[in-house]
Amino acid sequence: MRSSFRAGPRVGLRRLTAGVVSGGVLAATLVGVGVGTASAVPAPLAYEQYAYGASASVSGVVTAGPLFPTGISCTIQPGLVATNGGLVNIPGVISAAPTFQSATTAESGPNNNQVAVTRSTVASVNLLGGLVGLTGLGVTATAVNTGSGVATAGAVSLGALTVLGIPIPLGSIGPNTTIGIPLLGSITLNEQTVAVNGIRTIGAHIRILAGVNAGLDVIIGLTQSRFLNKPPVFMTGVAYSNLIAAGPLSVGPLVAQSVPCNGGTSTSNLVGINLPGIVTTGVITATGTAVLGNPTGGTSRLSVAGVNLLGGLITASAITSQANAIKSPGSPPALSSTGTQFANLTVAGIPLGANIAPNTAVVLPGVGYVVLNRQVQTASGLEVRAIEVVIQVGGVLPVGAVIRIGVASINASDTGASPLSAPLDGHISEQLSAPYATQLCSTVGDTAKCNNIDPSTF
Repeated sequence: MRSSFRAGPRVGLRRLTAGVVSGGVLAATLVGVGVGTASAVPAPLAYEQYAYGASASVSGVVTAGPLFPTGISCTIQPGLVATNGGLVNIPGVISAAPTFQSATTAESGPNNNQVAVTRSTVASVNLLGGLVGLTGLGVTATAVNTGSGVATAGAVSLGALTVLGIPIPLGSIGPNTTIGIPLLGSITLNEQTVAVNGIRTIGAHIRILAGVNAGLDVIIGLTQSRFLNKPPVFMTGVAYSNLIAAGPLSVGPLVAQSVPCNGGTSTSNLVGINLPGIVTTGVITATGTAVLGNPTGGTSRLSVAGVNLLGGLITASAITSQANAIKSPGSPPALSSTGTQFANLTVAGIPLGANIAPNTAVVLPGVGYVVLNRQVQTASGLEVRAIEVVIQVGGVLPVGAVIRIGVASINASDTGASPLSAPLDGHISEQLSAPYATQLCSTVGDTAKCNNIDPSTF
């Protein structure tokens, strides 16, 4: 884990419930921050908010995570929101840790201040077979740019904590509260790190220093909010996998990494995914890189090994999605998908080449269809989705479900733009089906009934 702040990914894959950041909630969050009357911010800074549910490392080498990350980064535009959540199971480390949720929001605050609030909530955690247990964890990091300076605050609430099965009494949890784990290590609650123009708050940081798990470092509920000086070009993007949008069966991106707004390279990884009958993978690696200057360059890259989708209907030994951008201030960006490739890809038993043409659609009989190397481009950005499946015949997943494996996006602008990955609701696949309806149904007699697609509705 890098000691410096990470640039948060702008995943934008779920809508935050309307009204979550209402005026009352925002005001309550700012209690203790010390924000007084101020004039409008004359020169806004760039937001950088980030949160995730959990990560684990051994002797400084990250083995899993950050898991279920979310964030808003590298933009001066207010009012952006994102949230994420799911189940976490790191074998041998965290078991049955349900309902990690994180949320990030950036809005114009009182007196036209820039207000950045980042939250992470974790319902329960069981670490190392009961060595540490906790429930009801809530973590918040707040930063406010008044124009004359940045004020910060962090807060952590916790319902219950056990160490070696023994309940630990809890009251108000002050910053950097450390509790010893006899003969093994320690757990730090409300771990706060204040840096220039920002703050990072970690709900629970467990360090194992002795025993068979010596060197293990686990973070539960990380949030950070800070501001950056505006770069010459806002280079943003995110690489993520795997997304399943299927109503109540939805699973958000399990691993993601953004392009660092202030330059450099950041990487996240996961040892693999196993959702029987839906998707299994080997190692997943997400990387974001930015090189500031004139021009500024950026790359978002997602690699997945050993893909097996829908019980072998789609397989590959490896896939890589890559989105690249180069931009000078005041000029349009040059965008490309160079680096995107497939190894040993088969669809419905048919081998396909390594270089798949953009937006190649293949019908999956009795299931729906898949779009390979799907590319969505705007004037300032490009998103590459290696595999995007739309379910149109109910089975393991309901009609309308969407599966995305291997996504990389990049965006380069002078002001910071919204991410390309718009919210995608389960059971709504028309937005994906529309460009391919004619192609998919051209060989059948009744196109209106082809795979349950009705072209007349587009």
